[in-house]
Amino acid sequence: MSVNVSDGIKSGDVVIRILTTNTIISTLLTEEKFGGKVLHPHSNGSKYFAEHGLAMSIEINQGDKIKKYLFDTGGPKSSIISNAESMNVDFKDFDKFVLSHGHVDHFGGFSNVFPKLKEGCEVYLTPNSYNQNTILVPKSDHEFYSPKELTEKFRELLKQNAFKFNIKLPSLNRTMVENLGDQNKLKIIETKNPVKLGPGITTSGEIEIFDETELTKGIYLLKGRNEFEKNTFRDEISIYINIKEKGLVVLTGCGHTGIVNTIKHGQKLTGINKIYAVIGGFHKEWESIKNIEESIRFIEALNPEITCGMHCTGFEFNKLMSRHPSHTLGIVGTEFHL
Repeated sequence: MSVNVSDGIKSGDVVIRILTTNTIISTLLTEEKFGGKVLHPHSNGSKYFAEHGLAMSIEINQGDKIKKYLFDTGGPKSSIISNAESMNVDFKDFDKFVLSHGHVDHFGGFSNVFPKLKEGCEVYLTPNSYNQNTILVPKSDHEFYSPKELTEKFRELLKQNAFKFNIKLPSLNRTMVENLGDQNKLKIIETKNPVKLGPGITTSGEIEIFDETELTKGIYLLKGRNEFEKNTFRDEISIYINIKEKGLVVLTGCGHTGIVNTIKHGQKLTGINKIYAVIGGFHKEWESIKNIEESIRFIEALNPEITCGMHCTGFEFNKLMSRHPSHTLGIVGTEFHL
């Protein structure tokens, strides 16, 4: 499958704003090396709220009109609402909404966001967004458990206090999504396939797995009470934007399928190998230094102009990636002018 985004978007006509993520800073200086392509909020940062989650807006100037897209709604505290107001972002301006995946730190604000979207706004998500997920991270002296081990020994492992992280994630409720869609006259579109949102911009559809070691470990699909299945994150959606003469912009929610897999999928889907920017959550928090280094070397070889790992990316990735000139920090209120 392929999507033709060769029409592209003129450089300078795309603005991406981080509406919510895990961090606010009012003293982070804008880096001159980006020449105005990455702007931090400075003292405006004190107006915003952070929470564990991610949401961003995408604004594309198409000459006589401006198209606006919303990517995720952040966490359940709905910091996106007050942050958007402080940034003068009006939800009625969004033409389309894309949910990156069915985890509460990305859909948590939807019950407050959906009533603010304009009538006819298209809402894209996959049917797998409603899956039940559970997080089980073992204590540091043990490797991640296989789904088979967990299914067979879960009660025993609980008695042994084997996990340092044991959370059954809240599931996205299909009935609630459909009811909010009907009440607010939104177009709910469930699909596993890529969708061309407009000239030069497409969703990923289900992301191809080139390397299974890239998949986030410790998150399982839960079927029944104690039946665990391998999670290959078939609910994950990324967004790719082709900037003329610059290359692809890769936007991720959490990157559970792996940032390398996500980039490779975008290259294959669009036929564009040049990567201009990689922005979003890369979920490297629980990865070994070896795996993080492999991902960083891959990105370094592509030599993008901007690499910004936020939210669940983790300290080690950002520390090591900072050696490359493309690296920057993303906080609430950061803007990318691409």
